[in-house]
Amino acid sequence: MNMQTLAEKISAGVFNDILQRDFSQDMISELEQMNAVQLEHKLKDMLEVPISISKQRVFEYLQLYYSASWQNLFTELNMPRALSLLEVGAGDVIYIPKAVDAYSHEAGSYVTANLNRDLTHNFQEKTKGMDVSIRVVEDDAANIGLYYPESSFDVVAFHHAINDIIQTIIAVREGMDTVNQDWWTIEPLMLQAVMDYHRKGTLKDAAYQAFIQIIDTSCKQLKSGGYMIFDNITYAGYDEMGYSSEFHNDYIQLARNWISEANLGLEEIEVDSYDKQWWMIWRKV
Repeated sequence: MNMQTLAEKISAGVFNDILQRDFSQDMISELEQMNAVQLEHKLKDMLEVPISISKQRVFEYLQLYYSASWQNLFTELNMPRALSLLEVGAGDVIYIPKAVDAYSHEAGSYVTANLNRDLTHNFQEKTKGMDVSIRVVEDDAANIGLYYPESSFDVVAFHHAINDIIQTIIAVREGMDTVNQDWWTIEPLMLQAVMDYHRKGTLKDAAYQAFIQIIDTSCKQLKSGGYMIFDNITYAGYDEMGYSSEFHNDYIQLARNWISEANLGLEEIEVDSYDKQWWMIWRKV
């Protein structure tokens, strides 16, 4: 969601439920002291690409931005209150569970396919006490059909996940253990490996089939008329790791090209205020 729309909706009280349930009183007080224009400028400053994680309260602003943006999308797409959502590779990030919890409360259900054990443990700790039903499947998302029948979900979500999927595909090719090792320790090695393939012009040859298998499986899990939704985010510091922020900024377009080429029975739609560089929404025909 663009910052102007988000700021206006926050100021109008649209996301008061999210704020009261999930944010500190200091954060709420900070937001209440700003009008919509001031809040828009604050959001743009805090979340300017590439996003610096050293800024004070940056993770609270990230959670606010993404939880509100996803909750708003559920409304815009007229999702049922008893929303069933599958997230591919949540890691330990809980923005989408928070959005589903705010939108659906006890009526909704949330599932994520997560491989890394440490991230899964952190995710489970962070999501304790939510109203929405939460399940973690500790397996590759390509195997989700072993756990759920086809047409089980209203939405399949990919938050900042295109890169994680492709990193994992390349890491497996390179013999890295992405399940048992600390993710943050091996991530620079994965990023560098992806860039090596990209610079050599071999990334698509190496990753396309495995990536499309996950997308195809996810598509099968969608109910007819359901939505597959992607977002992307670029953090500061990538270039210092030998990785390209410019390349990362274009991950949505890379995935858009690959999914279009695969012809999986999906049609891309647009929603006002959702920038196509950072958001991508497909509807199952």
